[in-house]
Amino acid sequence: MFYFVYCTYLDEKELRKYSSKAVFVTKAKAVNVKVEFHAAGDRRDRGWCHLNDTGTARGEVTYGLIYMFPEEDSVVDFDDFDRCFLTVRGDDGNVYDCFTYRMSRPGVPMRPPNFYWRHIPEGARAWNFPPEYIEKLQRTFDSALPCPDADRPAPSGPPGKSADSR
Repeated sequence: MFYFVYCTYLDEKELRKYSSKAVFVTKAKAVNVKVEFHAAGDRRDRGWCHLNDTGTARGEVTYGLIYMFPEEDSVVDFDDFDRCFLTVRGDDGNVYDCFTYRMSRPGVPMRPPNFYWRHIPEGARAWNFPPEYIEKLQRTFDSALPCPDADRPAPSGPPGKSADSR
């Protein structure tokens, strides 16, 4: 299955923790969706990436990557996230139907912890996304509430299904 990467997995090392067998296909753009940072539901311990596809995202573009994922990595579920599907245009000119994750119930705008956040702008720069887009990600991050535990350590292993292990 094709997977649309738009947040922390822009960092190849992070992606490999989730799927060691994923194969890069192309850079891509998703239209009428935007990256936001929110707490999960009523939680107030940290923020996460969310892919907003509501009317407030009209006209927005999210840059990302398309990977081919093996079946066993395409069916993983995570607390507070839904697997969703979207169509994106690859930089190779092709259109791809992809899966990705977005928050089930985005709560208040809230920044993710520093270990999580740093993968996003670093990955976007490594993939040569437009500077204006990276600046927009930074403004979105800056406009959210601070993470109450911003300096918490990164998990040492692959992402767990439980929110407490990620």
